[in-house]
Amino acid sequence: MIRSVLHTPGARQRLVAGVALAMALIPMAARADDEALIARSSARHIEVYAAGGANWCQPSLHLKMVLTSESADRGNPGAQVALLDKMRREFEQTCPTAERADANVTEDGNITGRFHAERSSGWTFAAVTPPATTPPAPSSTEPPPPWALSPDGSAPQSADATPAQPTPAAAQPAPTPAPAPPPAAPSITIPPAGDQNYWGYLLFAGKNDPSFFANADVQRCWAQGHMQSEWFRAGSDDFRQHEIMEKAGQDMQAQSSGIGPNTIYASIETEFGHYDFQTGTFPIEIRGDTLNLSGSCAGDGIPSRIPLHAPDMQSITGFAMSPEDARNFERKRENYGWMNRRIWVLMAFEVDPKSASGNGNQPAYSATLRGYAVYGNSHMETPIYQAGPEQIAAQRAQAAKIAAEKRQKELMARRDSEIQQLSNAPPPVRMANWINDDRPVELFRSLNNIRDTRFASMQNNGSPVEASFLVQTGGSGHKDVATTWPGHLDLTMADEKATFGDAGWYLVRGTLSTPTTGDFPDAQMTVVRAYACKQAQCADATDPTEIENRKIANATQAATGTPAP
Repeated sequence: MIRSVLHTPGARQRLVAGVALAMALIPMAARADDEALIARSSARHIEVYAAGGANWCQPSLHLKMVLTSESADRGNPGAQVALLDKMRREFEQTCPTAERADANVTEDGNITGRFHAERSSGWTFAAVTPPATTPPAPSSTEPPPPWALSPDGSAPQSADATPAQPTPAAAQPAPTPAPAPPPAAPSITIPPAGDQNYWGYLLFAGKNDPSFFANADVQRCWAQGHMQSEWFRAGSDDFRQHEIMEKAGQDMQAQSSGIGPNTIYASIETEFGHYDFQTGTFPIEIRGDTLNLSGSCAGDGIPSRIPLHAPDMQSITGFAMSPEDARNFERKRENYGWMNRRIWVLMAFEVDPKSASGNGNQPAYSATLRGYAVYGNSHMETPIYQAGPEQIAAQRAQAAKIAAEKRQKELMARRDSEIQQLSNAPPPVRMANWINDDRPVELFRSLNNIRDTRFASMQNNGSPVEASFLVQTGGSGHKDVATTWPGHLDLTMADEKATFGDAGWYLVRGTLSTPTTGDFPDAQMTVVRAYACKQAQCADATDPTEIENRKIANATQAATGTPAP
Protein backbone atom coordinates (compact mmCIF):
# COMPACT_ATOMS: atom_id res chain seq x y z
CA MET A 1 0.00 0.00 0.00
CA ILE A 2 1.01 3.62 -0.44
CA ARG A 3 1.43 5.39 2.85
CA SER A 4 0.80 9.11 2.62
CA VAL A 5 2.53 11.51 4.97
CA LEU A 6 0.58 14.52 3.77
CA HIS A 7 -1.94 14.57 6.63
CA THR A 8 -1.96 14.84 10.38
CA PRO A 9 -3.04 11.83 12.56
CA GLY A 10 -6.68 10.82 12.20
CA ALA A 11 -7.13 10.57 8.47
CA ARG A 12 -9.19 7.71 7.07
CA GLN A 13 -8.16 4.85 4.85
CA ARG A 14 -9.68 4.21 1.47
CA LEU A 15 -9.38 1.91 -1.54
CA VAL A 16 -8.70 3.36 -4.97
CA ALA A 17 -8.75 1.06 -8.01
CA GLY A 18 -8.22 -1.93 -5.79
CA VAL A 19 -5.05 -0.50 -4.18
CA ALA A 20 -5.21 0.46 -0.51
CA LEU A 21 -4.06 4.01 0.19
CA ALA A 22 -3.49 3.94 3.93
CA MET A 23 -3.44 7.54 5.10
CA ALA A 24 -1.54 6.78 8.28
CA LEU A 25 -0.97 10.16 9.70
CA ILE A 26 2.68 10.40 10.58
CA PRO A 27 4.57 13.70 10.41
CA MET A 28 5.95 14.79 7.05
CA ALA A 29 9.49 13.47 6.65
CA ALA A 30 12.28 15.65 5.34
CA ARG A 31 14.82 13.92 3.09
CA ALA A 32 16.95 16.96 2.30
CA ASP A 33 16.82 20.70 2.72
CA ASP A 34 15.00 21.05 -0.59
CA GLU A 35 12.91 17.84 -0.59
CA ALA A 36 10.03 16.53 1.50
CA LEU A 37 8.91 12.89 1.68
CA ILE A 38 5.15 13.07 1.11
CA ALA A 39 4.22 9.43 0.38
CA ARG A 40 5.63 5.91 0.53
CA SER A 41 4.58 2.31 -0.04
CA SER A 42 6.50 -0.58 1.46
CA ALA A 43 4.45 -3.02 -0.60
CA ARG A 44 5.15 -1.29 -3.92
CA HIS A 45 8.67 -0.26 -2.84
CA ILE A 46 8.26 3.40 -3.79
CA GLU A 47 8.75 6.80 -2.17
CA VAL A 48 7.45 10.14 -3.41
CA TYR A 49 9.30 13.39 -2.67
CA ALA A 50 8.33 17.00 -3.33
CA ALA A 51 10.79 19.81 -3.99
CA GLY A 52 10.77 22.75 -1.62
CA GLY A 53 11.03 21.02 1.74
CA ALA A 54 8.50 22.30 4.25
CA ASN A 55 7.27 24.81 1.63
CA TRP A 56 6.65 22.18 -1.02
CA CYS A 57 3.04 23.24 -1.61
CA GLN A 58 3.28 25.68 -4.53
CA PRO A 59 1.21 26.39 -7.66
CA SER A 60 3.75 24.25 -9.56
CA LEU A 61 4.65 20.97 -7.86
CA HIS A 62 7.90 19.20 -8.63
CA LEU A 63 7.73 15.55 -7.58
CA LYS A 64 10.16 12.66 -7.64
CA MET A 65 8.95 9.07 -7.37
CA VAL A 66 11.80 6.74 -6.40
CA LEU A 67 11.44 3.06 -7.32
CA THR A 68 13.75 0.77 -5.36
CA SER A 69 15.40 -2.30 -6.88
CA GLU A 70 12.59 -4.48 -5.46
CA SER A 71 9.76 -2.54 -7.08
CA ALA A 72 7.72 -4.47 -9.64
CA ASP A 73 6.77 -1.14 -11.27
CA ARG A 74 10.26 -0.49 -12.64
CA GLY A 75 10.23 -0.04 -16.39
CA ASN A 76 6.41 -0.02 -16.47
CA PRO A 77 5.19 3.49 -17.38
CA GLY A 78 1.54 2.45 -17.18
CA ALA A 79 1.88 1.28 -13.59
CA GLN A 80 3.83 4.41 -12.71
CA VAL A 81 1.09 6.65 -14.08
CA ALA A 82 -1.50 4.69 -12.09
CA LEU A 83 0.48 5.25 -8.90
CA LEU A 84 0.77 8.97 -9.56
CA ASP A 85 -2.93 9.27 -10.40
CA LYS A 86 -3.81 7.90 -6.97
CA MET A 87 -2.38 11.04 -5.37
CA ARG A 88 -4.84 13.45 -7.00
CA ARG A 89 -7.06 13.71 -3.91
CA GLU A 90 -4.04 14.47 -1.76
CA PHE A 91 -3.22 17.45 -3.99
CA GLU A 92 -6.80 18.73 -3.76
CA GLN A 93 -7.08 18.34 0.02
CA THR A 94 -3.57 19.09 1.25
CA CYS A 95 -2.35 21.58 -1.38
CA PRO A 96 -5.37 23.44 -2.79
CA THR A 97 -3.11 26.10 -4.36
CA ALA A 98 -1.48 23.57 -6.70
CA GLU A 99 -2.38 23.99 -10.36
CA ARG A 100 0.11 21.68 -12.07
CA ALA A 101 2.59 18.95 -11.22
CA ASP A 102 5.70 17.57 -12.89
CA ALA A 103 6.94 14.18 -11.71
CA ASN A 104 10.20 12.40 -12.47
CA VAL A 105 10.47 8.65 -11.94
CA THR A 106 13.94 7.54 -10.86
CA GLU A 107 15.48 4.09 -10.76
CA ASP A 108 18.98 3.56 -9.39
CA GLY A 109 19.45 7.32 -9.32
CA ASN A 110 18.60 7.77 -13.01
CA ILE A 111 15.50 9.47 -14.41
CA THR A 112 13.56 6.92 -16.48
CA GLY A 113 10.27 8.74 -16.96
CA ARG A 114 8.74 12.20 -16.88
CA PHE A 115 5.04 12.89 -16.33
CA HIS A 116 2.82 15.96 -16.12
CA ALA A 117 -0.66 16.67 -14.75
CA GLU A 118 -2.83 19.74 -14.19
CA ARG A 119 -5.78 20.52 -11.96
CA SER A 120 -7.82 21.53 -15.00
CA SER A 121 -7.46 18.00 -16.40
CA GLY A 122 -8.44 16.29 -13.15
CA TRP A 123 -4.88 15.57 -12.04
CA THR A 124 -4.47 12.85 -14.66
CA PHE A 125 -0.81 12.25 -15.33
CA ALA A 126 0.57 11.70 -18.82
CA ALA A 127 4.06 10.92 -20.06
CA VAL A 128 6.07 13.89 -21.26
CA THR A 129 9.10 12.00 -22.52
CA PRO A 130 8.79 8.22 -23.00
CA PRO A 131 11.23 6.44 -20.71
CA ALA A 132 14.25 5.09 -22.51
CA THR A 133 14.49 1.30 -22.53
CA THR A 134 17.60 1.00 -24.69
CA PRO A 135 20.66 3.21 -24.79
CA PRO A 136 21.03 5.38 -27.92
CA ALA A 137 23.56 4.10 -30.40
CA PRO A 138 26.70 6.26 -30.18
CA SER A 139 27.50 8.16 -33.35
CA SER A 140 31.22 8.04 -32.63
CA THR A 141 33.69 6.75 -30.09
CA GLU A 142 34.36 10.24 -28.81
CA PRO A 143 32.56 11.42 -25.69
CA PRO A 144 29.90 14.08 -26.17
CA PRO A 145 30.72 17.58 -24.93
CA PRO A 146 28.98 18.68 -21.74
CA TRP A 147 26.43 20.81 -23.57
CA ALA A 148 25.33 17.82 -25.69
CA LEU A 149 23.77 16.10 -22.67
CA SER A 150 20.49 16.72 -20.94
CA PRO A 151 20.48 18.04 -17.35
CA ASP A 152 19.81 14.55 -16.00
CA GLY A 153 22.99 13.29 -17.62
CA SER A 154 21.49 11.40 -20.56
CA ALA A 155 22.53 12.03 -24.13
CA PRO A 156 19.71 13.49 -26.28
CA GLN A 157 18.65 11.91 -29.55
CA SER A 158 20.39 13.38 -32.58
CA ALA A 159 18.36 15.97 -34.45
CA ASP A 160 18.73 14.03 -37.70
CA ALA A 161 17.99 10.64 -36.21
CA THR A 162 15.39 8.59 -38.07
CA PRO A 163 12.14 8.52 -36.09
CA ALA A 164 11.08 5.08 -34.91
CA GLN A 165 8.41 3.53 -37.16
CA PRO A 166 5.35 1.99 -35.50
CA THR A 167 5.09 -1.77 -35.68
CA PRO A 168 1.87 -3.81 -35.96
CA ALA A 169 2.31 -4.79 -32.32
CA ALA A 170 2.58 -1.15 -31.40
CA ALA A 171 -0.58 -0.34 -33.34
CA GLN A 172 -2.51 -3.04 -31.46
CA PRO A 173 -0.84 -3.41 -28.08
CA ALA A 174 -1.12 -6.78 -26.40
CA PRO A 175 -0.34 -7.70 -22.80
CA THR A 176 3.38 -8.23 -22.45
CA PRO A 177 5.64 -8.79 -19.49
CA ALA A 178 7.07 -5.67 -17.92
CA PRO A 179 10.35 -4.76 -19.65
CA ALA A 180 13.61 -5.07 -17.80
CA PRO A 181 14.86 -1.98 -15.98
CA PRO A 182 16.56 0.44 -18.40
CA PRO A 183 20.33 0.70 -18.23
CA ALA A 184 21.85 3.51 -16.24
CA ALA A 185 22.04 6.76 -18.18
CA PRO A 186 25.58 7.89 -18.96
CA SER A 187 27.03 10.48 -16.64
CA ILE A 188 27.88 13.90 -17.98
CA THR A 189 31.29 13.84 -19.61
CA ILE A 190 33.41 16.72 -18.36
CA PRO A 191 37.01 17.01 -19.52
CA PRO A 192 39.28 16.84 -16.47
CA ALA A 193 41.29 19.90 -15.55
CA GLY A 194 44.28 18.30 -17.25
CA ASP A 195 42.46 18.43 -20.60
CA GLN A 196 41.28 22.05 -20.38
CA ASN A 197 42.76 25.46 -21.16
CA TYR A 198 46.50 25.33 -21.91
CA TRP A 199 46.62 21.55 -21.54
CA GLY A 200 43.71 21.32 -23.95
CA TYR A 201 45.76 23.24 -26.50
CA LEU A 202 48.61 20.70 -26.19
CA LEU A 203 46.16 17.88 -26.94
CA PHE A 204 44.70 19.87 -29.85
CA ALA A 205 48.16 20.53 -31.30
CA GLY A 206 49.19 16.89 -30.98
CA LYS A 207 45.94 15.65 -32.51
CA ASN A 208 46.66 17.75 -35.60
CA ASP A 209 50.40 17.01 -35.64
CA PRO A 210 51.36 13.64 -34.09
CA SER A 211 55.04 14.65 -34.06
CA PHE A 212 54.13 17.31 -31.49
CA PHE A 213 53.77 14.64 -28.80
CA ALA A 214 57.31 13.47 -29.56
CA ASN A 215 58.77 16.90 -28.79
CA ALA A 216 60.94 16.58 -25.68
CA ASP A 217 59.90 20.00 -24.35
CA VAL A 218 56.22 19.12 -24.76
CA GLN A 219 56.71 15.79 -23.00
CA ARG A 220 58.64 17.47 -20.17
CA CYS A 221 55.88 20.08 -19.77
CA TRP A 222 53.16 17.41 -19.58
CA ALA A 223 55.18 15.30 -17.14
CA GLN A 224 55.82 18.25 -14.83
CA GLY A 225 52.13 19.15 -14.87
CA HIS A 226 50.51 15.69 -14.78
CA MET A 227 53.15 13.41 -13.24
CA GLN A 228 54.53 15.69 -10.57
CA SER A 229 55.32 13.05 -7.96
CA GLU A 230 57.11 10.78 -10.44
CA TRP A 231 59.03 13.71 -11.89
CA PHE A 232 60.06 14.90 -8.45
CA ARG A 233 61.30 11.45 -7.45
CA ALA A 234 63.35 11.18 -10.64
CA GLY A 235 65.46 14.10 -9.47
CA SER A 236 68.42 14.60 -11.81
CA ASP A 237 68.37 11.03 -13.12
CA ASP A 238 68.40 11.58 -16.89
CA PHE A 239 67.37 8.00 -17.65
CA ARG A 240 64.43 8.09 -15.26
CA GLN A 241 63.36 11.47 -16.63
CA HIS A 242 63.53 10.05 -20.15
CA GLU A 243 61.26 7.16 -19.15
CA ILE A 244 58.73 9.55 -17.59
CA MET A 245 58.81 11.80 -20.66
CA GLU A 246 58.10 8.86 -22.95
CA LYS A 247 55.25 7.90 -20.65
CA ALA A 248 53.98 11.50 -20.87
CA GLY A 249 53.94 11.28 -24.67
CA GLN A 250 51.88 8.10 -24.49
CA ASP A 251 49.55 9.69 -21.94
CA MET A 252 48.94 12.70 -24.20
CA GLN A 253 48.23 10.38 -27.11
CA ALA A 254 45.67 8.48 -25.03
CA GLN A 255 44.06 11.64 -23.65
CA SER A 256 43.73 13.24 -27.08
CA SER A 257 41.73 10.24 -28.33
CA GLY A 258 38.90 11.29 -26.01
CA ILE A 259 38.75 14.85 -27.38
CA GLY A 260 36.83 15.74 -30.53
CA PRO A 261 38.71 16.90 -33.63
CA ASN A 262 39.79 20.54 -33.57
CA THR A 263 38.25 20.96 -30.12
CA ILE A 264 39.64 22.87 -27.16
CA TYR A 265 37.84 23.10 -23.83
CA ALA A 266 38.49 26.24 -21.81
CA SER A 267 37.00 27.44 -18.53
CA ILE A 268 36.75 30.87 -16.96
CA GLU A 269 35.59 32.13 -13.58
CA THR A 270 33.05 34.94 -13.53
CA GLU A 271 29.92 36.09 -11.67
CA PHE A 272 26.21 35.99 -12.43
CA GLY A 273 24.02 39.07 -12.08
CA HIS A 274 20.60 39.68 -10.58
CA TYR A 275 17.78 37.53 -11.90
CA ASP A 276 16.06 39.00 -14.97
CA PHE A 277 12.34 38.27 -14.66
CA GLN A 278 11.70 39.41 -18.24
CA THR A 279 13.98 36.81 -19.80
CA GLY A 280 13.92 34.22 -17.01
CA THR A 281 17.72 34.14 -16.80
CA PHE A 282 20.60 35.00 -14.54
CA PRO A 283 22.74 37.32 -16.71
CA ILE A 284 26.42 36.68 -17.38
CA GLU A 285 28.71 39.28 -18.91
CA ILE A 286 31.86 38.10 -20.66
CA ARG A 287 34.08 40.99 -21.67
CA GLY A 288 36.22 40.87 -24.78
CA ASP A 289 36.36 38.36 -27.60
CA THR A 290 39.81 36.84 -27.01
CA LEU A 291 40.61 34.13 -24.49
CA ASN A 292 44.29 33.68 -23.58
CA LEU A 293 45.45 30.18 -22.68
CA SER A 294 48.64 30.67 -20.68
CA GLY A 295 51.09 28.00 -19.60
CA SER A 296 54.19 27.86 -17.42
CA CYS A 297 56.26 25.78 -19.83
CA ALA A 298 58.97 27.11 -22.11
CA GLY A 299 61.02 25.47 -24.82
CA ASP A 300 61.48 25.01 -28.54
CA GLY A 301 58.22 24.34 -30.33
CA ILE A 302 56.01 24.92 -27.29
CA PRO A 303 54.24 28.29 -27.02
CA SER A 304 53.87 30.10 -23.71
CA ARG A 305 50.49 31.66 -24.53
CA ILE A 306 47.76 30.86 -27.03
CA PRO A 307 45.12 33.53 -27.80
CA LEU A 308 41.78 32.17 -29.01
CA HIS A 309 39.82 34.78 -30.95
CA ALA A 310 36.15 33.86 -30.45
CA PRO A 311 33.75 36.79 -31.07
CA ASP A 312 30.67 34.64 -30.42
CA MET A 313 31.91 34.04 -26.86
CA GLN A 314 29.92 37.18 -26.03
CA SER A 315 26.74 35.33 -26.97
CA ILE A 316 26.97 33.74 -23.51
CA THR A 317 24.54 36.14 -21.91
CA GLY A 318 23.25 34.04 -19.02
CA PHE A 319 21.67 30.80 -17.92
CA ALA A 320 17.95 30.13 -17.91
CA MET A 321 16.03 29.12 -14.80
CA SER A 322 12.39 29.28 -13.76
CA PRO A 323 11.54 31.87 -11.08
CA GLU A 324 10.85 29.13 -8.53
CA ASP A 325 14.13 27.34 -9.22
CA ALA A 326 15.96 30.68 -9.27
CA ARG A 327 14.63 31.53 -5.81
CA ASN A 328 15.86 28.20 -4.42
CA PHE A 329 19.17 28.59 -6.25
CA GLU A 330 19.82 31.96 -4.62
CA ARG A 331 18.77 30.74 -1.18
CA LYS A 332 21.34 27.95 -1.31
CA ARG A 333 24.09 30.39 -2.23
CA GLU A 334 23.29 33.04 0.39
CA ASN A 335 25.25 33.07 3.63
CA TYR A 336 24.63 35.66 6.37
CA GLY A 337 23.26 38.15 3.87
CA TRP A 338 26.09 37.67 1.37
CA MET A 339 25.34 36.16 -2.02
CA ASN A 340 28.00 33.95 -3.55
CA ARG A 341 27.78 34.86 -7.24
CA ARG A 342 30.92 33.07 -8.40
CA ILE A 343 30.40 30.60 -11.24
CA TRP A 344 32.59 28.73 -13.69
CA VAL A 345 31.84 28.53 -17.40
CA LEU A 346 33.29 25.63 -19.38
CA MET A 347 33.29 26.35 -23.11
CA ALA A 348 33.79 24.00 -26.05
CA PHE A 349 35.55 25.70 -28.96
CA GLU A 350 35.99 24.46 -32.49
CA VAL A 351 39.41 25.75 -33.52
CA ASP A 352 40.65 26.04 -37.09
CA PRO A 353 44.25 24.74 -37.08
CA LYS A 354 44.90 26.61 -40.35
CA SER A 355 43.97 29.96 -38.81
CA ALA A 356 47.16 30.21 -36.75
CA SER A 357 48.78 33.64 -36.94
CA GLY A 358 51.51 35.48 -35.10
CA ASN A 359 54.85 34.11 -33.97
CA GLY A 360 55.54 30.56 -32.86
CA ASN A 361 55.76 31.56 -29.19
CA GLN A 362 52.23 32.99 -29.15
CA PRO A 363 50.19 31.62 -32.07
CA ALA A 364 46.65 33.03 -32.26
CA TYR A 365 43.74 30.95 -33.55
CA SER A 366 40.21 31.67 -34.72
CA ALA A 367 37.69 29.74 -32.65
CA THR A 368 33.94 29.16 -32.80
CA LEU A 369 31.90 28.56 -29.66
CA ARG A 370 30.00 25.28 -29.98
CA GLY A 371 28.63 24.93 -26.48
CA TYR A 372 29.09 25.76 -22.85
CA ALA A 373 28.14 24.61 -19.38
CA VAL A 374 27.78 26.67 -16.19
CA TYR A 375 28.93 25.31 -12.82
CA GLY A 376 28.55 26.54 -9.28
CA ASN A 377 32.04 25.57 -8.13
CA SER A 378 35.52 24.99 -9.51
CA HIS A 379 35.17 21.19 -9.27
CA MET A 380 32.68 21.31 -12.17
CA GLU A 381 30.78 18.28 -10.96
CA THR A 382 27.13 19.05 -11.73
CA PRO A 383 26.19 21.68 -14.33
CA ILE A 384 23.69 24.38 -13.49
CA TYR A 385 22.96 25.00 -17.15
CA GLN A 386 24.10 23.67 -20.52
CA ALA A 387 23.74 25.11 -24.01
CA GLY A 388 24.58 23.88 -27.50
CA PRO A 389 24.66 25.67 -30.86
CA GLU A 390 20.87 26.02 -31.10
CA GLN A 391 20.57 27.49 -27.61
CA ILE A 392 23.45 29.88 -28.28
CA ALA A 393 21.82 31.12 -31.49
CA ALA A 394 18.52 31.60 -29.67
CA GLN A 395 20.23 33.48 -26.85
CA ARG A 396 21.99 35.73 -29.35
CA ALA A 397 18.72 36.53 -31.10
CA GLN A 398 16.92 37.13 -27.81
CA ALA A 399 19.69 39.41 -26.54
CA ALA A 400 19.58 41.43 -29.76
CA LYS A 401 15.81 41.77 -29.52
CA ILE A 402 15.94 42.94 -25.91
CA ALA A 403 18.73 45.40 -26.69
CA ALA A 404 16.73 46.82 -29.61
CA GLU A 405 13.63 47.24 -27.45
CA LYS A 406 15.66 48.93 -24.73
CA ARG A 407 17.29 51.26 -27.25
CA GLN A 408 13.91 52.13 -28.74
CA LYS A 409 12.50 52.99 -25.31
CA GLU A 410 15.47 55.21 -24.53
CA LEU A 411 15.14 57.02 -27.85
CA MET A 412 11.42 57.59 -27.39
CA ALA A 413 11.98 58.78 -23.82
CA ARG A 414 14.26 61.55 -25.13
CA ARG A 415 12.10 62.40 -28.13
CA ASP A 416 9.93 65.20 -26.72
CA SER A 417 12.78 67.02 -24.99
CA GLU A 418 15.02 66.85 -28.07
CA ILE A 419 12.24 68.16 -30.32
CA GLN A 420 11.87 71.13 -27.97
CA GLN A 421 15.63 71.74 -28.00
CA LEU A 422 15.75 71.63 -31.80
CA SER A 423 12.81 74.05 -31.99
CA ASN A 424 14.88 76.63 -30.13
CA ALA A 425 17.98 76.04 -32.31
CA PRO A 426 18.78 78.22 -35.37
CA PRO A 427 18.17 76.80 -38.89
CA PRO A 428 21.87 75.98 -39.60
CA VAL A 429 21.93 73.75 -36.48
CA ARG A 430 18.73 71.99 -37.53
CA MET A 431 20.06 71.42 -41.06
CA ALA A 432 23.32 70.05 -39.68
CA ASN A 433 21.37 67.58 -37.55
CA TRP A 434 19.26 66.65 -40.59
CA ILE A 435 22.21 65.69 -42.79
CA ASN A 436 23.90 64.05 -39.78
CA ASP A 437 20.78 62.10 -38.87
CA ASP A 438 22.84 58.95 -38.30
CA ARG A 439 24.22 60.58 -35.15
CA PRO A 440 22.54 61.68 -31.89
CA VAL A 441 21.15 65.19 -31.59
CA GLU A 442 24.06 67.67 -31.45
CA LEU A 443 22.97 71.17 -30.51
CA PHE A 444 26.50 72.51 -30.89
CA ARG A 445 26.86 71.24 -34.46
CA SER A 446 26.05 73.71 -37.21
CA LEU A 447 26.57 73.85 -40.97
CA ASN A 448 30.15 74.73 -41.83
CA ASN A 449 31.36 77.99 -43.31
CA ILE A 450 33.11 77.50 -46.68
CA ARG A 451 35.75 80.13 -45.90
CA ASP A 452 36.71 78.62 -42.54
CA THR A 453 36.76 75.10 -43.98
CA ARG A 454 39.03 76.10 -46.89
CA PHE A 455 41.38 77.80 -44.44
CA ALA A 456 41.51 74.68 -42.22
CA SER A 457 42.38 72.58 -45.27
CA MET A 458 45.08 75.02 -46.42
CA GLN A 459 46.61 74.96 -42.95
CA ASN A 460 47.25 71.24 -43.51
CA ASN A 461 48.61 71.54 -47.08
CA GLY A 462 45.21 70.97 -48.65
CA SER A 463 44.39 67.83 -46.63
CA PRO A 464 40.72 66.74 -46.49
CA VAL A 465 38.58 68.30 -43.75
CA GLU A 466 35.16 66.99 -42.67
CA ALA A 467 32.32 69.41 -43.35
CA SER A 468 28.57 69.78 -43.90
CA PHE A 469 27.18 72.43 -46.28
CA LEU A 470 23.99 73.87 -47.74
CA VAL A 471 24.70 74.01 -51.49
CA GLN A 472 22.95 74.87 -54.74
CA THR A 473 24.17 72.89 -57.72
CA GLY A 474 24.47 74.33 -61.18
CA GLY A 475 23.94 71.03 -62.93
CA SER A 476 23.73 67.27 -62.52
CA GLY A 477 26.10 64.32 -62.66
CA HIS A 478 28.41 62.17 -60.56
CA LYS A 479 31.74 64.02 -60.59
CA ASP A 480 32.91 67.64 -60.46
CA VAL A 481 29.41 69.09 -60.21
CA ALA A 482 29.78 72.87 -59.87
CA THR A 483 27.85 74.91 -57.31
CA THR A 484 26.29 78.35 -57.64
CA TRP A 485 26.13 78.54 -53.86
CA PRO A 486 28.50 78.93 -52.10
CA GLY A 487 30.56 78.89 -55.32
CA HIS A 488 34.17 77.83 -55.95
CA LEU A 489 33.16 74.35 -54.81
CA ASP A 490 32.91 71.21 -56.95
CA LEU A 491 31.13 68.10 -55.70
CA THR A 492 31.91 64.42 -56.39
CA MET A 493 29.86 61.54 -55.03
CA ALA A 494 31.87 58.96 -53.05
CA ASP A 495 29.50 56.23 -54.22
CA GLU A 496 30.27 55.40 -57.85
CA LYS A 497 26.60 54.72 -58.53
CA ALA A 498 25.26 57.93 -56.93
CA THR A 499 24.60 61.12 -58.89
CA PHE A 500 23.19 64.59 -58.37
CA GLY A 501 19.87 65.11 -60.14
CA ASP A 502 18.63 68.36 -61.55
CA ALA A 503 20.16 71.61 -60.40
CA GLY A 504 18.80 72.59 -57.02
CA TRP A 505 19.36 72.82 -53.28
CA TYR A 506 21.13 70.04 -51.37
CA LEU A 507 22.47 69.31 -47.93
CA VAL A 508 25.80 67.50 -48.27
CA ARG A 509 28.30 65.91 -45.91
CA GLY A 510 31.79 64.72 -46.69
CA THR A 511 35.42 65.87 -46.84
CA LEU A 512 36.68 69.07 -48.44
CA SER A 513 40.20 69.51 -49.82
CA THR A 514 41.75 72.62 -51.39
CA PRO A 515 44.37 72.70 -54.16
CA THR A 516 47.56 74.41 -52.99
CA THR A 517 48.38 75.98 -56.37
CA GLY A 518 46.60 78.45 -58.60
CA ASP A 519 44.68 81.68 -58.03
CA PHE A 520 41.82 80.78 -55.65
CA PRO A 521 41.04 77.39 -57.25
CA ASP A 522 37.74 75.64 -56.63
CA ALA A 523 37.66 73.44 -53.53
CA GLN A 524 36.91 69.76 -54.09
CA MET A 525 34.39 67.93 -51.90
CA THR A 526 33.86 64.18 -51.76
CA VAL A 527 30.23 63.71 -50.73
CA VAL A 528 29.40 60.68 -48.58
CA ARG A 529 25.85 61.75 -47.73
CA ALA A 530 23.46 64.01 -49.65
CA TYR A 531 19.85 65.10 -49.29
CA ALA A 532 17.91 66.61 -52.20
CA CYS A 533 15.79 69.34 -50.66
CA LYS A 534 12.17 69.84 -51.63
CA GLN A 535 12.03 73.57 -50.83
CA ALA A 536 14.28 76.52 -51.55
CA GLN A 537 17.31 76.79 -49.25
CA CYS A 538 16.26 73.44 -47.73
CA ALA A 539 13.52 74.94 -45.57
CA ASP A 540 11.93 71.47 -45.40
CA ALA A 541 15.02 70.20 -43.53
CA THR A 542 14.37 72.41 -40.52
CA ASP A 543 11.31 70.64 -39.07
CA PRO A 544 12.35 69.57 -35.51
CA THR A 545 9.85 66.69 -35.35
CA GLU A 546 10.96 65.26 -38.69
CA ILE A 547 14.63 65.58 -37.72
CA GLU A 548 14.00 63.62 -34.52
CA ASN A 549 12.00 60.97 -36.39
CA ARG A 550 14.86 60.49 -38.87
CA LYS A 551 17.39 60.10 -36.08
CA ILE A 552 15.26 57.53 -34.25
CA ALA A 553 14.69 55.57 -37.48
CA ASN A 554 18.41 55.53 -38.26
CA ALA A 555 19.41 54.53 -34.74
CA THR A 556 16.89 51.68 -34.81
CA GLN A 557 17.78 50.38 -38.26
CA ALA A 558 21.53 50.73 -37.74
CA ALA A 559 21.35 47.80 -35.32
CA THR A 560 20.25 45.53 -38.18
CA GLY A 561 22.91 46.79 -40.57
CA THR A 562 20.42 48.49 -42.88
CA PRO A 563 20.58 52.26 -42.23
CA ALA A 564 17.67 54.38 -43.28
CA PRO A 565 18.12 56.15 -46.62
